[in-house]
Amino acid sequence: MKKTTKGVLAAGAAVVLLSGGATTLAYWSDTGTADGGDVTTGSLSLSDGTCDDQWVYASGSAAGEAVTTIVPGDAVTKDCTFTVEATGDHLSAEVSVPDTLTYTADPAAASLELAVDGTYDVGGTPIVDGDVITEANDGQTLTASFVVSFPFGDAETININDTQNLTATLDALEVTLTQTQTEENPEV
Repeated sequence: MKKTTKGVLAAGAAVVLLSGGATTLAYWSDTGTADGGDVTTGSLSLSDGTCDDQWVYASGSAAGEAVTTIVPGDAVTKDCTFTVEATGDHLSAEVSVPDTLTYTADPAAASLELAVDGTYDVGGTPIVDGDVITEANDGQTLTASFVVSFPFGDAETININDTQNLTATLDALEVTLTQTQTEENPEV
């Protein structure tokens, strides 16, 4: 092989080596860390409730009087108290009761329907539409006034004659706190 050819080959190899080395860059680097610290979550709960001993009539001329035997058209009420636990910088929660009340009737009455509604106060202040429980209510008493209605029926399927002379054992009276979103705690 001629010296010229060897020189060209050597120059070509040098170009290849140099061009490969030009794309590889060695430099120093390092990563620092910092302690992230702790984040503590809040909580939302209700104690089990304590209720008045007796149901009383919710309205009409007998309002406030003890219930003995109800008939269609009556509404009865009972107050129950719970203790609120609410901690969290931007915590807000709505209060509710179920729309219907479950029960066991003796004897069974297929047409029996009872409706339930509730009004509430926290720390002695009534809750109106749009009001919420916040951390400011932590440790306060939530009073739920349950109103159970025994509505008139429809002569064929709801609260008809099979609802006479029975005892309906009402299941647990429930109050629910449900966290809501606010401008301070928007969905991420």
